[in-house]
Amino acid sequence: MHENTFQSEADKLISDYLNTENQMNDITMLGHIVDEIIQCGDAVTNKAIISKLLHRIDTETDAITLDRYRTLLQLIVHKTQDDFVI
Repeated sequence: MHENTFQSEADKLISDYLNTENQMNDITMLGHIVDEIIQCGDAVTNKAIISKLLHRIDTETDAITLDRYRTLLQLIVHKTQDDFVI
């Protein structure tokens, strides 16, 4: 019984670590997209970020990276200012 508790705690720690790692990778990925927008001389807006993400989704061939772009797009679309209009 104690072994199962230890295994569950270990699984949770590993899961928490991987989730933190994925969040940092998403932040880094978003940072690269924002840098790209700035280097083009465009304003950093949700529309510009979404446009870049859609372009990357259209051209990406790696399934894991594609999934990360989709997840990031989902986060950006979910957090737009339109959601806060009362």
